Amino acid sequence: MTALTRYMDFINFRRSFVFGQPPLDVYADYVEVRQEVEAMGTPEILSGDGEYSIDVTAHRTNEWLDAITELNEIEQELVA
Repeated sequence: MTALTRYMDFINFRRSFVFGQPPLDVYADYVEVRQEVEAMGTPEILSGDGEYSIDVTAHRTNEWLDAITELNEIEQELVA
């Protein structure tokens, strides 16, 4: 499972369970997906407002960076 897939699972679970909205598709809804993932990359979220250990924060940051890299690759496909 890729980092982006894990983010998409979380985003779509939250959309459907909490807000009753349909799931997003990373290609069809690229801009909205990108905004959602970028919003989850703040230092406060990645560190749990300083509650997570340095190792956990580093792991979460690396996962987020991997997801952004995947989104960048998808963006290149979409604009090609």
